[in-house]
Amino acid sequence: MNMLAVGAVLAAINVVPMPGKVTEKPGELAIGAGGLEIEYAEDAAIPAEGYRLSVGADGVKVAASDEAGRFYARQTLRQLEKTRSDGARFLPCVEIEDAPRFKWRGLHFDDCRHFFGKEALMKTLDAMALHKLNVLHWHLTEDQGWRIEIKKYPLLTQIGARRPGSPKPVVLKTPGYQGWESNNIPYGPFFYTQDDVREIVAYAAKRHIMVVPEIELPGHALAAIASYPELGCTGEKFEPWWRWGVSEHIFCGGNDATIKFLEDVLDEVCALFPDPIVHIGGDEAPKTVWKTCPKCQKRISELGLKGEEGLQGWMTDHFTRYLAAKGKRAIGWDEILDGDPGKETIVMSWRGPGGGIKAAARGNDAVMCPIDPCYLDNPQGLADDPYEYINYGFVDDLKRCYGFNPVAGIPEAEQHHILGGQGNNWTEYTFSQAEYEWKIWPRMGALAECLWSDPARKDWDSFLVRMGDMRKRLIRELHINCAPLHNP
Repeated sequence: MNMLAVGAVLAAINVVPMPGKVTEKPGELAIGAGGLEIEYAEDAAIPAEGYRLSVGADGVKVAASDEAGRFYARQTLRQLEKTRSDGARFLPCVEIEDAPRFKWRGLHFDDCRHFFGKEALMKTLDAMALHKLNVLHWHLTEDQGWRIEIKKYPLLTQIGARRPGSPKPVVLKTPGYQGWESNNIPYGPFFYTQDDVREIVAYAAKRHIMVVPEIELPGHALAAIASYPELGCTGEKFEPWWRWGVSEHIFCGGNDATIKFLEDVLDEVCALFPDPIVHIGGDEAPKTVWKTCPKCQKRISELGLKGEEGLQGWMTDHFTRYLAAKGKRAIGWDEILDGDPGKETIVMSWRGPGGGIKAAARGNDAVMCPIDPCYLDNPQGLADDPYEYINYGFVDDLKRCYGFNPVAGIPEAEQHHILGGQGNNWTEYTFSQAEYEWKIWPRMGALAECLWSDPARKDWDSFLVRMGDMRKRLIRELHINCAPLHNP
């Protein structure tokens, strides 16, 4: 079947992301009042998360090698379902063989700059599952707020989960705009209790979504240092930052008590999150205070480290090994490559594809989320868009997102190190759940197809038709504030 024919069939069956092999059959299967009965079979030859689906006049059959495959078959069935004007429901008869291209199909959720809460997060997980996304990267600690309860350190949420204000919304593209102005409206305390976390993790697990918590170190730490000033290099008392940006006050890398604090935090985090990966940050850690900190300089000297960058590399290595002893694998932003991370450490490439290319070449696994086109706080090119976007200098419209290829520039022999990719939204300029949804969808649908589908079977015109139907489903069934596919 040629690509035009494939596109026509897939547009007819409304599935996002595009399945693998599709064979349309004549006829349809009526769905009765009692719903569908599905006959399941196990087939060890089917790849992990893959499935074989048959819809015929005699019923629905699903074969898979694991429960995730059976779950994804059911998501495809949800999208296949059609309703007549009289309310009668049916499925078109079809044969589908399907499996994901990448293991890591993720979405990043930043609760630190603005807090969204349990219901918003669960709604996001529902939309992710429909798109066969399987990793939630949950950003929980920042300069502007600490968002997870740690029993051993209650001040993290008593002090760190609130701030004295937030920047006033501004039009970033306004010529001549400089600086920040606080609204002076106290924000918080906003955080997730440990019971909230357990509930969210369980909700995600039922949808075959791995939750990867991010505990930033050594930078983006001001909310923690405001809670416990001894964790920093100077001992100064701070408040969590009300402005956006990056504070130069980071965790003291030479203080054994700070290292113990972070170990204690990770102990509780590992107990809350059963999945095997923990994100330890590593990005945007200015070393200004380390240069004049006696404890940091002593550690550098005693261990023979290569300056302040070597000290961060030592911290990365320490916590990578600490997590490994607890059965967890560390992942960090691509700045960790400035040190010498162990081969077991996963690199998250955000500043461009270069971090992932370098990681794969040195034998590290990597997750690709380059700022262009994977940052969904970039403008999406809509006319009269009602929302504010950060000004990174990129416009990532739906078609640009659809062109994402996680292994671009990676030699074929090293491509097995690319676990996949994800879309990221940072919430400095995402003020509400409705705004978050508008910025994420439908662009995350385009990235989902890049991460699931064989690139040889992708088809832009077909995607527009299928994503148009998916948009209606997101609005109708999940009540998501989904942006239009094109300029209105």
